Amino acid sequence: MSRVLKREWTTAEGWRDTKAGMWAWLIQRAAAVVLLVVVAVHLVNPFRRGVQAALLLLVLVHALLGVRAVLLDFGLPVRWHRALFVLALVLSAGIFALVWAWRWY
Repeated sequence: MSRVLKREWTTAEGWRDTKAGMWAWLIQRAAAVVLLVVVAVHLVNPFRRGVQAALLLLVLVHALLGVRAVLLDFGLPVRWHRALFVLALVLSAGIFALVWAWRWY
């Protein structure tokens, strides 16, 4: 018999017990969808700084959350879900800041 997780979303507290793995999945999928739009805008006008910044940040977030998923698929323990999620987001922000600051130097 398979167990299916069922959650009631009728209250604001329904999101409180949402696990880090689900947030990582949602953020990665949202980044992919927005990335498609940003790539299209970038193709129309590649010299807009805001579009370049969005493209860089979205690629970093999507890629590093993908690396996190691959590491977990290779057998890292479940207790690493949250740490890898936070690490992916922090690395994304850090690499973005370094690259963006380097562009202005």
